[in-house]
This record gives sequence, C-alpha cells and structure tokens, in this order.
Amino acid sequence: MVSRTLVLFAILLTGACSAGWRRSELELGALKPSQQVQVWRGGAVTRWHAVVVTPDTVSVIPFLRSVECDTCRVGIPRAQVDSIRLGNPVAAFWKTFGLVLAVPLGIMIAVCIETGSWPGCFPTDGG
Repeated sequence: MVSRTLVLFAILLTGACSAGWRRSELELGALKPSQQVQVWRGGAVTRWHAVVVTPDTVSVIPFLRSVECDTCRVGIPRAQVDSIRLGNPVAAFWKTFGLVLAVPLGIMIAVCIETGSWPGCFPTDGG
C-alpha cells in the first residue's frame, strides 16, 4: 500500500519539475529583466529576457547575453509575434533537485515503517 502511494506521489510531483512555461498576453511595459520569455513567431521559438513591449515593437535581449547589454537589444515588430510564454527554468532546477533528494528518502522511510524496523532502520555506530 505504501509503495503504491509513493509511486503515485512521485508521478504527480514530476509535473513540478517543468519550467512552468505559460502563455501570456502582450501587455505594454517592461517585464522584470530576469524574466525568461519564449517568443513564438512563424512557428519558431526563441528565448529572451529583459523584455519591453511597446505598441509596435517587442524589444528583447537574447537569453544568453547579459540583461545589461543594451547593444544586444533586438526589436521584433509586434505584428510578427504570434505569442509569448513566460517561464522560470531556474526554479524548475531547484524543484527537481529537491525531488531527487526527497523521493528516495521518502521511499527509504516508508520501507522502514512498512517492515517494522522504524526508528532503528538507520543504525548508528554504538562504539
């Protein structure tokens, strides 16, 4: 019973590992400079940050460049932008890291409880 519950729990939590890319409407103004954005146009996607949306242009900096690189800034005509998606891959990394540690530990504890060896499941050196 416990192992089935843990497997189901692990499957459900894997969704927490995604970057959380979500579609967003193009609203006028600047996004937080560190906000990662996927710009879809002509069936292709590119990743950017430091996004500023004006009535006729989406001004962006390539993701692999510093947000302070004003000479790297590119203007994309707003009419060419099909959609944008916002995401946070850094948070996804830390969620995945936590799951990689928590799931095996949870399984070990569940096995110890299931076999009746809890709390002596993790022996300590009595010397």
